[in-house]
Amino acid sequence: MLRPSVILVVDDDDNIRQNIEFILGKGGMKPVLASSGEEALQRLRTTAVDLVLLDVQMPGMGGMEALRLMRERHPDVGVIMLSVLKDIAVAVEAMHGGALDYVTKDFSPPELIARVRKTLVQLRAGRELERLHDVEAKHVGRPMLAGNSPRMRPSVQVAEKIAAKPVTVLITGESGTGKEVLARYIHARSDRKNGPFVAVNVPGVPAGLVESELFGHERGAFTGADRQKLGKFELATGGTLFLDEIGDLALELQSKILRALQEHEIERVGGEKPIQLDLRVICATNRDLGKRVQEGKFREDLYWRLKVVPIDLPPLRERREDIADLARHFLALNAAEHGGAPQTLSDGALRLLERYRWPGNIRELENVMARMAVICDSPIIEESDLPYDFALGADAELAVPSDGQNLEAAMLAFETSFLRKALKKNAWNKKATASRLGIGYSTLKAKLKAYGIVAGDDRDDEE
Repeated sequence: MLRPSVILVVDDDDNIRQNIEFILGKGGMKPVLASSGEEALQRLRTTAVDLVLLDVQMPGMGGMEALRLMRERHPDVGVIMLSVLKDIAVAVEAMHGGALDYVTKDFSPPELIARVRKTLVQLRAGRELERLHDVEAKHVGRPMLAGNSPRMRPSVQVAEKIAAKPVTVLITGESGTGKEVLARYIHARSDRKNGPFVAVNVPGVPAGLVESELFGHERGAFTGADRQKLGKFELATGGTLFLDEIGDLALELQSKILRALQEHEIERVGGEKPIQLDLRVICATNRDLGKRVQEGKFREDLYWRLKVVPIDLPPLRERREDIADLARHFLALNAAEHGGAPQTLSDGALRLLERYRWPGNIRELENVMARMAVICDSPIIEESDLPYDFALGADAELAVPSDGQNLEAAMLAFETSFLRKALKKNAWNKKATASRLGIGYSTLKAKLKAYGIVAGDDRDDEE
């Protein structure tokens, strides 16, 4: 359950303070009272406040001086000025000083509640945009799609060509290929780069809340809608809206997305007036939308509306030339995050990375490098440091029989390679290796003798 908004009411008139306290309480808010500017500043130091209702005319520290200090010391707290006078000059001065609204004291209870709620919505939207800017800065600070493989180069070239053009983009590719990173890359090179980048993972939103999440809702639109909410389309105003996994969007909502793209306007759930849009839309999917159209699961008109500029991202297994650069990039990121010099990869480790199939694509590579940065103490990550299942996957990829090679020979070659990796990972300690592999010590020694595997240091292992 959301906590009630905390409103600090600052007025030297006891009756007015108590009247406003009653109105705000009835409106579901939590009022906190102060009788002077000095007391209000003390309250702000000890109480988490969302909004201040501040009287302009007070003895001692006046409202304008209190406003200046509040904006200086507590810039995240919104302020509405209160006055008995309808003085345009004072109102203008207050707004220039950082106040969000100016209300005269002849207000009615519904009017005051409406003005306070509107300002709270404005504050929440501003905080959300700041958060989104922080996320964007973190992601775009990462170099986009390191490497220059023949399969990847055309995708990046198309992205660079259309970045500055106001066209809808459809990015396709397997999960983990970097679709959102490419979308941020396009946004960062567009004329909307100073606006927000708002990302929505469509399957991640509960089915019953998708419409409200995308288009927002008015207060009272449905049970539990106790306040107005801005949707992602509105939050992306002036910037880019990224709809990830658009292929999973329910059929009944696809028509509303189509209307938003065609008419450049939306309506909030429970709303009556259209809201004009000023944003760019980039969509992504790991599904075959053409096939879903044929199956009746995706609107054909929306499909063509989205596919103005299609960009396909290849899986990592089709751009092996880029794996080394990407791996080094992720190691450098982890070093910067945790402090210290970046680790490097041995030639053997790099060969193993390049042979692996990468079913999770770039996301899997990023996770593996993060794991190595944490668990590998050496400045050089060796082949033996990589997980056993990783070695198995790479060897399985390479286990294509050559001419005249039978199954027994292929299995022998695999087992020899696997045992060497296991021994190296355990510093050539045979007993530790046997325990890790789940076989007897004598069995391991027999296999090493049969395969002619000799340790770098062939001293007898100690307990």
